[in-house]
Amino acid sequence: MGDASPKDEYLDASNNARLFQTLRFAELTIFAALTAGLLNALFVRAVLLPAYAGAMIKIAGLFIALLFLVLQERTMLYWYHFINRAAELEKELGFKQCSTRPHAGVGSGTNAMRFFFAVIIIMWIASFFLYP
Repeated sequence: MGDASPKDEYLDASNNARLFQTLRFAELTIFAALTAGLLNALFVRAVLLPAYAGAMIKIAGLFIALLFLVLQERTMLYWYHFINRAAELEKELGFKQCSTRPHAGVGSGTNAMRFFFAVIIIMWIASFFLYP
């Protein structure tokens, strides 16, 4: 960064954290739409699907849930990185926005999303046995 000031880096880190927080919810929206489409194709249909088509939809649902879980985890890693970097810079700048944020604990948004994806993954796995 050479000539950049800590305040410039702080603003950049804050903008990057905001970007990854927005990306996190954009990913969730896409996931919800894909999952709803698969569930609709599997359970709300006028024509009975062949067994192999139903199995392919269930496999696709499980794969998509696992894929989006990984995406959420990676997005949160980047978010934490930028928030932590901003907190480091705050010491030098005399700011306290990120360094004094409440501790997430067990009830964090990250854990809530992990639980959400675990439930969806279990649902897709159960669908193989409950709806053959």
